[in-house]
Amino acid sequence: MTAERRIIELLKERKEEGVLQSEIPKVLKLSKSTVSEILQRFEGEGLIVRERIAGKSYRVWFFEFAPKPIEGVVRIGVLRASEYPHVLLTCDEMNAKVKVFDSALDLTKSLAMGLIDIGVSPFVTQTMFALTLRSIRIHCIVAFNGSGVVMKKDLEECKTFATSELSAMESNLKLFLEKLGFKISELSFKYIHSPENMIKNFKACEFDAIAIWEPYFTILKGRFKHMEFREIIGDYPCCSLASNVKFYESQRDLLEEFLERLKGFAEKFDKDRASKLIANKMGFSKRVVLKSFNSYKFSAELDEKDFRFLENYGLKLTNESIKKIAANF
Repeated sequence: MTAERRIIELLKERKEEGVLQSEIPKVLKLSKSTVSEILQRFEGEGLIVRERIAGKSYRVWFFEFAPKPIEGVVRIGVLRASEYPHVLLTCDEMNAKVKVFDSALDLTKSLAMGLIDIGVSPFVTQTMFALTLRSIRIHCIVAFNGSGVVMKKDLEECKTFATSELSAMESNLKLFLEKLGFKISELSFKYIHSPENMIKNFKACEFDAIAIWEPYFTILKGRFKHMEFREIIGDYPCCSLASNVKFYESQRDLLEEFLERLKGFAEKFDKDRASKLIANKMGFSKRVVLKSFNSYKFSAELDEKDFRFLENYGLKLTNESIKKIAANF
């Protein structure tokens, strides 16, 4: 293994903790000059972040785990979904570093901690984090709709449901069931970390139904009974785009460029190119991704009515609260 690879592996292993530069030669049995030369090159390529902590001492992080913005670099987190054609097209144009998450909670936590600069995750999740931690600013809704319930039996017979926790899936599932006359207290809900595990356990008959997003919904609806949430609750904001406050304050021009390009792609984009990007990044088939686009209304705007929709989930915000967490209010 090359010295470069060994250094990268060490930094990845240390994650958010990082490592003292002076420790690297000792741990990897490399000369100080070799380590210094490699780190200088990596820093120029945006692969690492170094921060002076005392005198001539530096702490070093792999870029994915650095708790601060990197000059001229956009680190963005997205969920494994087909909801982001305009987001990934913007990332491709700006050479952004994209990290794919399976959990909305993990993604939004990383955004709040500054481990990514921009995050695209459920609007309700970002709103709760923004209200509690005040370390993120919400810029726009990226899409409406795009999820529903997949069932092994008629919905009226379902008693056990699986969903992701503190997410649009959980909120919409319960709102959907309430509007259909179900008593939530009489139902059982299981919380599953990843969509793959949820689907696997669903097929193994661990629960009667799952709340799932695209393109998993499109993949499953050919084999199981299903209903889209919008059939009962109407159009609803799904994921939103937010930035970490440090990135928002220190790299405003870069952020504005990203948002401007995003708005252009939201209005019109090449579906073939977008579906290829999503398929390659997420591991889905291009055909399924293209088909799933029909479930969404893509956006790059944020309106007060989007926050008011959250009242359906029991989350009521004052105008003052909205102004504190929304970037352009």
